[in-house]
Amino acid sequence: MTNEERNQYVQDEDGRTVNYAAAVELMDDELREQLHREMAPCTNQEFYDAYVKAHAAKYNGEKFQI
Repeated sequence: MTNEERNQYVQDEDGRTVNYAAAVELMDDELREQLHREMAPCTNQEFYDAYVKAHAAKYNGEKFQI
């Protein structure tokens, strides 16, 4: 698997492989854009992990799931 192919996937909190593009499509737009402004540039995994935490904070502990 090439680096580009690996970059298309992230690991969720349970260790499952998640398609990053699919995850982004399901993210809260406002929250995603805010994190992007604060974090870019970063890896997809770093962004996904930060989004999961921010999602839980915004939605009273609700887990972000794909």
